[in-house]
Amino acid sequence: MTRSRHALISIVCAAVGAISPLQVSAQNDCDLDQTIVRVVDQIQRSHQDFSYSGTFLKESSVGRNFIEKTYSAGEELGQLDYLNAGETESTQSVWAPRGPAVTACELSEVYALHLERGPKVAGRSSNLFHLRPRDGLRLGYRLALDEASGLILKSESFSEDGKLLERHEYASLTVTPKEKAAEEDAIALMQHLDIVGLPFGYKASLARGFEEKALFVSDGIAAATVVFEPLPDDLSPGEGAVRHGATLTYSRGSIVSGTGVLVTVIGEVPLPAARLIAEAVRVAPSR
Repeated sequence: MTRSRHALISIVCAAVGAISPLQVSAQNDCDLDQTIVRVVDQIQRSHQDFSYSGTFLKESSVGRNFIEKTYSAGEELGQLDYLNAGETESTQSVWAPRGPAVTACELSEVYALHLERGPKVAGRSSNLFHLRPRDGLRLGYRLALDEASGLILKSESFSEDGKLLERHEYASLTVTPKEKAAEEDAIALMQHLDIVGLPFGYKASLARGFEEKALFVSDGIAAATVVFEPLPDDLSPGEGAVRHGATLTYSRGSIVSGTGVLVTVIGEVPLPAARLIAEAVRVAPSR
């Protein structure tokens, strides 16, 4: 693995592991509760309208970390400081991806949605948002959302059999509204990709900042980054997968039109979804 790929995967894993906003649109063409629609819209705007800094606990079967996160409204990168890590791994950049827009109705096609009053988290009032998958191509989630900003104060991800995979929870959080100013619509700059064979409900877009060497795939909740590169000469076609907490890293080497391609899918998705996503990238039309 090259040094550049190590750096890229490090950033991607940090993005998946951090408590991040969703990229969704609140258009309501179906019979959804308007309160849920408003909450979905608030989540969408939260990372554009608010800067924040705080300390959260990341807990999974592979360990516990206390992490300080700093993020400025509208920026692509934030910073994670691992407070109980070794010197060489104490700080990481975290990418805040903005994926293709997904309407609240589309979200309800792949998740059963339920909203209720939540507990205080980091001293802030919250709403509890339950997302139960309707198929085996995504994980389940329970999110505690800040009432004032829509930021995710606590997230829990669950496997297909209901087992808790990973929990993130802020102990302290400072939220600052962004001063309103004329902004460039970054979402409009992203080229939507009509990729063949993605799992139902998932959409893909170019991952900004990686020179078209990566895609961001999401259904509005479940998300994965797909890195594709030439298959190294010393690797044969095949597949491999490793799960750390809720995060799956799936790699697949294939021969496409006589050319070796290595596709790596990193995200909070089940293995069947990762396989289908990798296959979709493999058959994506060239541009």
